[in-house]
Amino acid sequence: MNFNKKLAVAVSGAVLLMAGQVALADSATDIVDALVSKGVLTEEEGKLITKGHTSKTAVTPVVKEKDGSFTLESANGRNSIGLTGRMHFDYRDSDIDGSGDLGGGRTDDRDTASLADQFEIRRARIGVKGKFAKDFKYELVTNLPGTASLDVGFLDYAKYDQVQLRVGKFKQPFGLEELISSNNITMMERSYLDQTVPGKKLGLQVMGTPTTGMTYAGSIFQHNDTERDISADGKSSLAGRATLNFAEIMGNKEMVMHVGLAGMDSTYAVGTASSSQSSTTISAVQTQRGSISSFRSAGRGLNNIFRGQVNGEPCAMPGPGTLLACPSEYQAQVKQRALGLEGIFATGPFKLMGEYSNGDYKGTQGANIVSYDTKTYYLEAGYFITGEKYADSYKGGVFSSFKPKNEFDLDKGNLGAIELAFRAEGFDVDDSVVSGGRLQGNLSQYTVGKTNEYSASGATSGAKTYTAGIRWILNPNMIIKANYAQTNLDNNLAPLDVVGATAVIDKERLLSFRTQFMF
Repeated sequence: MNFNKKLAVAVSGAVLLMAGQVALADSATDIVDALVSKGVLTEEEGKLITKGHTSKTAVTPVVKEKDGSFTLESANGRNSIGLTGRMHFDYRDSDIDGSGDLGGGRTDDRDTASLADQFEIRRARIGVKGKFAKDFKYELVTNLPGTASLDVGFLDYAKYDQVQLRVGKFKQPFGLEELISSNNITMMERSYLDQTVPGKKLGLQVMGTPTTGMTYAGSIFQHNDTERDISADGKSSLAGRATLNFAEIMGNKEMVMHVGLAGMDSTYAVGTASSSQSSTTISAVQTQRGSISSFRSAGRGLNNIFRGQVNGEPCAMPGPGTLLACPSEYQAQVKQRALGLEGIFATGPFKLMGEYSNGDYKGTQGANIVSYDTKTYYLEAGYFITGEKYADSYKGGVFSSFKPKNEFDLDKGNLGAIELAFRAEGFDVDDSVVSGGRLQGNLSQYTVGKTNEYSASGATSGAKTYTAGIRWILNPNMIIKANYAQTNLDNNLAPLDVVGATAVIDKERLLSFRTQFMF
């Protein structure tokens, strides 16, 4: 080994010895690589010198923390994984209590059970999200045991902002409220409109942000997690949404001026019986029904204040003394179409947000047909008395998480963020056609002798709800909410399936509270 090479080896070795610190490992290795490239050192000598001193920064993952959430990311930034979770714990108090308010009779059915004053774990979820190979993003979230099921699970190809692809189970692009996370909605519960949206379904979606202030998404999806019937479930469902935020287009960071348009066309199967029946004692009548759609009063109050059902196919008795066979494997088909309009106007700590949807349902089973139109709407006002700006949390056509100006800290006298809100909402059902089925709930007319059912065409239904609420955001991980809601039914109603009740309900008042944490 000549003198120059000896000197190079000595210098390289000294540099590497001093480069025990991670921050210098890359530069030391670069020096050795340069000497190899110039022919001062052979490749074997370079490998020998750098043995045991490979850059640690190239392989050591980095732990990142943001707003109480931790993510493990590879040193090159191409791969990451983060843990997510949420828990919403509620208490709900209804002014309709016990059989006395319902005029006696049994009140232990599943509809009146919704009126019980109760604690409830509304949501408990755990999941992971992250990316791999830089351009692929993923999220997997499951509901915890007790309600164990997949909440969402999808993969995005997100190399370009303008065009991205998503596959899996995810929220379909219809409904502004629905697309805002339950962690970030102002009130405890979403409005009547959300009870008509497709929600989280299996499918494929193309989406993107073609230019500043504009978003779009279009999906093809499957309504049921598993296909129930090749005939009823044989057609694909479609949904699409596009939004513009004029404030963002103009570069105004203090305001949100958002408009959006959405549409959907869905065909799917619903069961008309839970199991086959065999009997020689009951008559062959059409008693099996499939539910087309329903409404529950705002705030998760009384169940089935409206419900539409289509009859199943009639049971058949082949001959005297033979068993009655009810074809429960045959499914009813439901077709749903809807158009939605949405808007947000927000300036500083004040916002107005609203949506309107006009849709129609049609359920068929053989010759049986039940159809009706629905209109759902809400207008919500909010104001942060602590001065937070709504525009700070607007991203990608929806509101994301809110971060207080000053997180809750008693020692410093900080309260966090406090929002006052009011929402007016309603639904209307009209243009009903019933031939082989029934409408239930609060109706404009009833079958003789009944106070919650009509088996002919022409009945209408509806309700209006007014909710006042407060949202206290202590920090990005902790929120407390309180809501008071009054629902006025358009028509008097005797809750479904209550035996012996003589009184009817025309309104409901709910007081509810939530403690939630998320990460």
